[in-house]
Amino acid sequence: MSFITVGNALGCTINSHRRGWEGSICKNAETWNCSAKQQFRTDYCQQGDPRCYHIHIFEEANPYCLIDDLGIGWLLEPYPEVLNDQILLFWGKRFQEPRGISDINARPKDYVFGAYRVLNVSPQKINEFKTLWKIEPYPDGWTRFQLPYILTVYYKSIIGGVYLKEVNRVAVENMFEKASEQSKNPNPNWNSQKDIERFEYFHTNLHEWFEIARESTQKLQQNVIRPYTSKTHASPVVKSPFDGLKSLDVKKTTTNSIPTTTKSADKITTTYPLIEKDSVKEKLKANYSKEILDAVLAVSLTKNILIITGNPGVGKSTLAIDLIDDQERKLIVSVGSTWRGREDLLGYVNPISNEFEATDFTKFLYKAEVAWRKNDKRPYLVIFEEFNLSQPEYWFADILVRSQYPDDQDKMRTIELGGKNIRGITTNTSKISISPALRFIATINNDHTTLSLSPRVLDRASIIELTLEPRITLERARLDELNEQQIMSIEELDTILKYKNAMFSLRAADSLKRCLENMHLLNMNNVWDALDIVLLQQVLTKVRLMVGDPANDSLMQGLEEWSENYGKYLRKCAGLIGGWAEALKDGQDVIQA
Repeated sequence: MSFITVGNALGCTINSHRRGWEGSICKNAETWNCSAKQQFRTDYCQQGDPRCYHIHIFEEANPYCLIDDLGIGWLLEPYPEVLNDQILLFWGKRFQEPRGISDINARPKDYVFGAYRVLNVSPQKINEFKTLWKIEPYPDGWTRFQLPYILTVYYKSIIGGVYLKEVNRVAVENMFEKASEQSKNPNPNWNSQKDIERFEYFHTNLHEWFEIARESTQKLQQNVIRPYTSKTHASPVVKSPFDGLKSLDVKKTTTNSIPTTTKSADKITTTYPLIEKDSVKEKLKANYSKEILDAVLAVSLTKNILIITGNPGVGKSTLAIDLIDDQERKLIVSVGSTWRGREDLLGYVNPISNEFEATDFTKFLYKAEVAWRKNDKRPYLVIFEEFNLSQPEYWFADILVRSQYPDDQDKMRTIELGGKNIRGITTNTSKISISPALRFIATINNDHTTLSLSPRVLDRASIIELTLEPRITLERARLDELNEQQIMSIEELDTILKYKNAMFSLRAADSLKRCLENMHLLNMNNVWDALDIVLLQQVLTKVRLMVGDPANDSLMQGLEEWSENYGKYLRKCAGLIGGWAEALKDGQDVIQA
C-alpha cells in the first residue's frame, strides 16, 4: 500500500506521560522513561523547557499535537488539507511508575492512548531550517482511553513516508466498542467524569465521522490525477497521496516498445524497455504499487539483470512472467541445487561427436542473437526460478561477465562453447553472442534452503523486494465472499507471524478461493470453515517454535490473543495453537514438517 486507503483511520506513535498530557513538564525527567531520547529529556524537560511535542495532546482547554516536519512534511507540504476530518489514533508503549515505560518480558504492544477527529493542520515555522506541524481536533472530537491501556492496534506502514500508519476502519470501530464495554466495569479507572462523557460521545459519533472522512478524502482525490507519463510527453505529472486506488481515474498514454536512444555530449546510450505495453504497466501498478512499476522500468536504464525477492507466494514469478506476453521471447529456467558449473546452464561438448549439446537456455540465446542481427530490437526475457538455490557464480559467471560489455563490442559479448558446432542449431561455429536486448530476471527466497548472493552478483543487478498486504492479496484472488471480520482475522494473523515468514500468500488465497467454490464437495457449512482449514494448512504449518527461544514467548502470547478473538469461528486453528502452548510447556519443539 503506497499511500492512504479511503475510509481507513490513521495513527502515529507518541511519548507516554504520567501526568496525562495536560501540559506540565515531568518531574525528574532524566529518570522518567517516556520513550523520548535521553539527551532530549536532559536538555529540555529537565530544564523546564516545554518543547515536548506531546504534553498538550489531551490538554483540557486547548488540545493539540505537534509533529516534526521530518515525520509528516512529506504528506502535508503538498496536501496540507489531507488530514482534515480524518480519524487519527495516538499510541505508544505501556508505562508504569516509577520509571515510565514498562520493560517487562512480554510481547511488545502498542497501547492506544486516545484519538482525534482532525479539524485543522497548520505549519509552525520555528526557524529557517525547522518546521513543526500543529494538529488540532474538533472541540468535541477528541478523547483519551481509560487506564490501563490494554487495547492493541494492528496497523500497516505507509510507504510514502515515515511516522504515519494506516489502521483498518472496522478494527478501530471494534476497538471503541470493546473499550465502551470495559468502561462499564465497577472500577473503570477513568481520569475524570468528563473523560467518560467525552469518550462515549466520540464512540457514538465515530461511524458518522468515518463516513464524513471518506467523503472528504474522495473530494480531494477527485481533484488529483496522477497519470503515468514518459519523459517524451509534455503533460505534467501530479503526485497524489491517493495514488493507486482503484477508483482513481488514470489517463492513458501511448508508448512504443522500440528502443529509446538518448544522446549526451560524449556518447549515445540505447535502452531496451523491459515492459512493452501500457496494459502491463497498469496491471503492475494495480497489483503491487507505483514504486514497484518505477523500479522495474528503471532496470531498462541501468541493468540487464533484475532480482526479485520476497516471501514465498508473494507473486515474484507472476510479476516476471507478466512483463512480456510473447511466449516466443520468454524462457523460464529452473535452477537446480546441484548446479556447479556452466555446463549445467549452457550444455556440454559430446566427446564422441565433438558437437556441443545445447540446453534450451543456449538455444534461446541463439534465437535472441538471430533476432538482434535481423535488427529486431525487442527484449528477450529469461526468468531464473530459485536463482540462489545454487551459488550463481558457479554456473552464471560467463553470462554475468559478457552481458556487461557495451552493445557494439560483439566480440566481448561472445561466449566460446567448445566443439565443432552446436547440435540442432544451423550454424557452423560453436559461439553464442549475448544480445544487448536480452534481459534476465531472477526470483530468490531467503531461507535455510538458499545461498546468499555475493557482492559480485549484487553489483551487476537491480533488486526489488515484493511485499503484499493480505487485503490486496484477497483482492487479486477476487475473493469477494469474505466479510470484514474474516479479512481482519487474516490481517492480524499475518501481522503476528510475518517475522516467522508465515505469510498469507497468493497461493493461500487461491486455495481459499477453490475451497469456497467447492464447499459442497468439502462438506463445509460456511466461509469460516474454509478459512479455518486454509489458515491451518497453508499458514500455521510454516511456523517453527523452539523451546527456550524468548521470542517464542511473545509470539505465543500474540497467537493466544488471536485465538481468543477468532477461536470460536476458527476452531481448528485455535486447537493447533493451544497444542503448541502445551508442547512448549512440556519442553517440546514445535516443527510442522
